[in-house]
Amino acid sequence: MKKIILIFLFLSLLSAQGSITGSVTRADNGEPLLGVNILVQGTFTGTATNAEGQFKIEPLQPGEYTLFVSMIGFEKYTEKNIVVADKEVLIEIQLKQDVLSAPQVVVTASRNVQDVMELPVSMSVIGPRKIHDRATVNLIEVMKFEPGISSIRGQLNIRGTSGYTLGVGDRTLLLIDGVPVLGSGAGNITWTMVPMSEIDHVEIIRSGGSALYGSSALGGVVNILTKNAPTKAETRFRFKSGMYSEPKYKQWQWRSQPGLFNYLDLTHSRPIGKHSAYVRFHKAKSDGYKRQGWTDANNITGKVKFNFGERYNASLFANYYADKTALASQWKNAANPFSAPSGEEDDYTEGTKLHLNGFFNMILSDKTVIKLKGSMYDVWWQNHSATNDNGIDEQKGYGEILISTTLSQSTQITAGLVGQTAKIRAGVYGDHSSLSMAAYIQAQQRIGKKLTLNTGARMETYFVDEEELDESLAPQIALNFRMFDWLSFRSSVSSGFRVPAIAEMYTRSQLNIFKVEPNPDLIAERSQAGEVGMTVKLLGNKWISDMTMDVVAFKSTFDQLIEANQDDKGIIHFENITDARISGLEVGLSGAMLDKSLLFSTAYTQLNPEEIDKDGNTIDTLAYRFRYTLVTTIGTRLMGVTATLENRYMSRIERVKLFQENAISGEDKRVPIHIWNASLGYDYRGWDFLFRVENMFQYYYTELERNMGEERHLSLTVSKKI
Repeated sequence: MKKIILIFLFLSLLSAQGSITGSVTRADNGEPLLGVNILVQGTFTGTATNAEGQFKIEPLQPGEYTLFVSMIGFEKYTEKNIVVADKEVLIEIQLKQDVLSAPQVVVTASRNVQDVMELPVSMSVIGPRKIHDRATVNLIEVMKFEPGISSIRGQLNIRGTSGYTLGVGDRTLLLIDGVPVLGSGAGNITWTMVPMSEIDHVEIIRSGGSALYGSSALGGVVNILTKNAPTKAETRFRFKSGMYSEPKYKQWQWRSQPGLFNYLDLTHSRPIGKHSAYVRFHKAKSDGYKRQGWTDANNITGKVKFNFGERYNASLFANYYADKTALASQWKNAANPFSAPSGEEDDYTEGTKLHLNGFFNMILSDKTVIKLKGSMYDVWWQNHSATNDNGIDEQKGYGEILISTTLSQSTQITAGLVGQTAKIRAGVYGDHSSLSMAAYIQAQQRIGKKLTLNTGARMETYFVDEEELDESLAPQIALNFRMFDWLSFRSSVSSGFRVPAIAEMYTRSQLNIFKVEPNPDLIAERSQAGEVGMTVKLLGNKWISDMTMDVVAFKSTFDQLIEANQDDKGIIHFENITDARISGLEVGLSGAMLDKSLLFSTAYTQLNPEEIDKDGNTIDTLAYRFRYTLVTTIGTRLMGVTATLENRYMSRIERVKLFQENAISGEDKRVPIHIWNASLGYDYRGWDFLFRVENMFQYYYTELERNMGEERHLSLTVSKKI
C-alpha cells in the first residue's frame, strides 16, 4: 500500500503543471493594451494580450521563469523570478511609452530570442522612430548613423570590410524576417527593394557572422524585421516630395529648373480570421541631383502571416520591383561635375526583380521548435549604354531547415542545414551555375546567472559550374558576462569566409574608360576576427535618463581579399591580391534629457585599415576606408512637435584606386565629409508632417573619385493612418 501511495505521489509531481496569468496596461492612464507580445525566456512558449489586456500562458512545468514583454511604441519590459508550481501565478504589468523606441530583445546574433544586454557579439538595433524621423527611402541612410557603419556610393561598409569594389562583392548579408534576400550575380544588395514603410526594426551584427550565416556574412549581417498586420484593418499612406538646390557655382548649373523627387507609399493591412496580411505599393520618381541621377521605379510588397493554432505559424513575404535608372561612371570633367561624359547622357538600365521568402514554424514542445525557411529570387536586367548593351537573366533558390531545442533552462542548441542554387545567363558574365551546401551548429550555455557562453561552427562547400570551388569551416566562440542588470561585458573570436561572386570571376565589360576582364581563378577570402566590448545602461533621473553606452575594440585580419586591380593598360581584374588587417574602436552613446523631452545619440568609429604582407608588416593603407567617423543626432519632442539636428563627419579617404589626387593641379582632390541635416515635424489630428533639409550648407565632396556627393535637398513628408 505504501508503494502505491509513493508511486501516486511521484506521478502527481511529474504531472504537476502551473500557469502564468496577468494583465498589461498603460502606465500613464491604466488603459488595457491589446496585442502585447509575451514570451517565456528559454522556451518557445508565448502569447499576446486580448482586447482587455489579459493573457494566460499554460501549461508550464514547475520552475522559475522570466517573461519578455514587448509592444511597438512602448518600452520593453522584463518580469524576472516568477516561481511556478502547480497553481496559477497572477502578475500585473504596466508599460511606459517608449521615447527612444529601441528594441531590447533581438534574435539575429544567436538565432534565438535574446536580451540586448546578453548579446555575444556587437550589434546595433534601429527602431521605427529613427526611420520615421529621417523619412528615408534607403536604409543605408539610417544605418550610417550607427557605430562602425559607412558607405561608398551605396556599398555598405561595416568596420571597413568592403571598401569599394565597383559595386560587386558586398561582404554583408541582408535578411528579411530572418530569411536571406538573395543578391544578384554581382553579389550586391538591392537596397531599393527594402520596404521602408513596413519595417518594425533592424538588427545589425557588426562583427562577421559567417559561423551562423555563411559566405555573404563575412563583414556582418543586416536583419530587417517587418511589421505584422494590426489587430484591425487599416490603410496608411506616406507621400514625400522635394527638390534639389541649384549648384552653388553658376558654371556648374546644367539645367534650367530644380530637380524634383516624389515618393509614395500606400499600404493596406487587415486580419483575416486568425491570419493577417498587408499589401504595399511604392512609387519612386526622381530627377536626381546630377545629369545621370534620375530614376523611375515601382515596387509592390506583400506579407501574409498564418497562425495555425498555438504550435504552428508561417509567413510569406513577396516583393516585386521594376525600375529604369540612369547609368554613369563619373562626371564629365571637374568644370562640369554634375554633367555626364559625352556619349553617356542617355545611358540607363532597366530591370525587374521578384523576391519571395517565407518560413514555417513547428513548435514541437515548449523546448523544441523546427523552422523551415525558403527564398526565391528572379532578376532580369538590361544595360542600355554607348559601350554595352548586355542583359542578365538569373534565378536563385534557398532552403534551410533549423532545429532549436532547450536541453535545460541553461543550455540551448541550434543547428541547421542550408542549400542555395543559382543559374545565370548574362552577356556580361556568360552562362554559369552555382551551388552551395552548408551545415551549422551553435550551443548557448548559461553558466550561473551572469555568464553566457556561445560556441558555434559552420561548414560550407561551394560549387561553380558543377566543379568544387572551395570548402570552408568557420568556428566562433563568444562570451557575455552580465555583471549587473545595467552592465555587461562581451568578447568573441571567430573565423569567416566569402566565396567570389560570379561577376568577380567572369565579368567582361566596359563602361566609359573602364574595361573589366574576367579572372576565373579567384578563391575564397578568409578572415579571423576578435573583439572585446562593454555595454552600460542607466535609467537615471528626470534630468538625464535611458542612458546607454557601448564601447568595443576589435581587430580582424583578412587573407586573399578580393580587390578590383587596375593594370598599366587600365584594364581591371578582380584578384586575390590583398592581405589586410583592420583594427579599431567604436563608441556609441544615446539617451534622453530634461524629463525625456530632449533625445541624443552619438557614434564614434576609429579604423586602422592596413594592407599587409605575409609576415604581417604594413605595406599601405587600404583603399576607400574612412579612418575617423563621428555622427551625432539631437532631437526634441514636445506637444506634437518634433525637431532634429544631425551631423555626420568622415575623415578624408587616404587612398583610392581609380584616380589619384594631383597635388600640383588639385585635380581629384579629396576632402573630409561634413554634412548637416535638420528636420521639423508636427502631428495634427492623426496627420504627420515632416519637413527636412539634408546637406543644408551645400557641402561638396566625393565618396568615389569623380562622383560628386549629393547636393542640398529639401523635402516634405506627409503620412496618415486611416
